[in-house]
Amino acid sequence: MKKWLLGTAVAMSVLALAGCGADKPATTAEATGYPIKWEEKLDGNTYQEQVTKAPQRAVSMSQATTEMLLALGLEKQMAGTAFKEEDIYEPLQAAYEKVPVLAEKWPSYEVFIAAKPDFTTGWPVPFTKRGIEASKIREAGIPIYVPDSMQKDDATLDTLFEDMLTIGKIFNASDKAEKWVAEQKKQLAAAQEKLKNLPEKRVFVFDSEDDQPFTVFEGYTTSVLKLIGAKNVMSGLGSDKTWAKASWEDVIAQDPEYIIIVDYGTSIRNTADFDAKVAALKANPALQNMTAVREGHFIRVKLSEITPGVRTVAALERLAKEIHGLK
Repeated sequence: MKKWLLGTAVAMSVLALAGCGADKPATTAEATGYPIKWEEKLDGNTYQEQVTKAPQRAVSMSQATTEMLLALGLEKQMAGTAFKEEDIYEPLQAAYEKVPVLAEKWPSYEVFIAAKPDFTTGWPVPFTKRGIEASKIREAGIPIYVPDSMQKDDATLDTLFEDMLTIGKIFNASDKAEKWVAEQKKQLAAAQEKLKNLPEKRVFVFDSEDDQPFTVFEGYTTSVLKLIGAKNVMSGLGSDKTWAKASWEDVIAQDPEYIIIVDYGTSIRNTADFDAKVAALKANPALQNMTAVREGHFIRVKLSEITPGVRTVAALERLAKEIHGLK
């Protein structure tokens, strides 16, 4: 977890809440104060980051963080976005069109700097040699923020919510962030209410295969599926990783009732990747007696729906209906 050092106004608010057992900085709009400081560990180095005012030219290096900023109505404070992996989340499409696209993948250092960013965010990978090394960005005096939900192996939906509140603090938009989190919690609670007294379902998340399946064991995806009564059958089976290669033998032994298939079609309307994976599973003779395969229980998801980002709750609502047969 990042170590946060907030401005005087925030510090006073934290002290005022100490008697109430608060162990994190206050996140109300009234508590926002600058400078806001935090620590990032990227590419083997530790950086002390800070903003002294709300960023006005933010650059997002990942689609997930772009959507997080847009969900808080921050498009006017963005100088660029990059690495669009799939269709933009439909409710955010209009806002996305107002943000300059710097590159199809990650921009060069020259393109990045030309955007005159005063803040950047994304998954950790863009800030390595595969993108632009964090050290070069920091030498230019540009603060980097990587959400905890995209770094912690034990991230949960609450971790994502804290990330959104943090973005709200950084951009002096805590009121918007608090409203968004409250709405998401209300939406999830309504979905969970319909699941009362329903039995837990065994699910297997199928990403891809190279003789053996690539799947998720622990972390954010497993945690959020639990919220809708879906038990990841691979959880606890010896891997402390989030996503890793498994064995079909282990999957068969757990006999999942549903297979959640990660679809990498670039468009939500393109089902080619999903259809091919379903066909491959059905054609695998070793899987014919697996409940999910025998009963044709295949559920399509985009990776963005079950990894940290603003789509999680809406996806959980849909998955709950499909997994538990709700209308």
